[in-house]
Formats: sequence, structure tokens, C-alpha cells
Amino acid sequence: MTKEQRLRNAAEGFMAGLVANGFRGPWRWGNPAWEYAFYKAWGEWPPQQRDPKMFPSFELGGHRTTSQAREMLWQLKRTSPFANYDKEELPLNPRGLSAEEYLDIWAEGATAEEWKALARAFLAEMGDGI
Repeated sequence: MTKEQRLRNAAEGFMAGLVANGFRGPWRWGNPAWEYAFYKAWGEWPPQQRDPKMFPSFELGGHRTTSQAREMLWQLKRTSPFANYDKEELPLNPRGLSAEEYLDIWAEGATAEEWKALARAFLAEMGDGI
């Protein structure tokens, strides 16, 4: 996978995980606030430790081989059901699937339960446990 593909995979899994946890959006956080919470949740998430070649490497500032978390969201193109994450509610049924089914099909490297756990940890860090 290229760096962009890893970022897109992480974005799709993270957003579907948020939906599976009941987050509807739209995205309402500024970059520094959500990125710090995401870095904490991501750093403790087992799949990225288990298979680092499958996932992006995130760090503040990012550089050639690493990324800032916000770069992950930039990969949500028009073809993604989550492309308008910052303008409207997230779809309950992305591509006509439940969030869990979407995770099973469209997000690689982790189980649906693991993606949901990442999103749940992020929401807890943000104080938005649902």
C-alpha cells in the first residue's frame, strides 16, 4: 500500500467506526483538539502495532514517511460515503451497508470490532462518549 492508500484506509475505518459508535457528525472539532485525542487513541490501538506496514505512521508535524492525523481526513474523496464529514451528518448506512458491514468490506488490517474500539477510545478522549 502507498502512503495515501494507508491514510485512506485509516480514514474509512475510523469514520465507519465513529458511525458504529453512534457519532453522527458533522465533524465539529478543530485540528489540534481532535488530533491530540486521535494520537492517544491511535498509539494504544493494537492493530497498528501488530501490522505497521498496513497503517500510516502519525506524528505531530508529519514529514516524508509520517503524516499528521488531518492528512487522513484529506483522503476522504468524493467516492467516500464520508466525504462531507465536516458539512453534514455521517451516513448511517454507508454504501447501503451497516457500519459494521462497511468495516468488514472497505477497511483493511483490523476487524470491525477493532475499528469500533479505536473510534470509541477517540470519543472518550474527546469527552464525547456516546
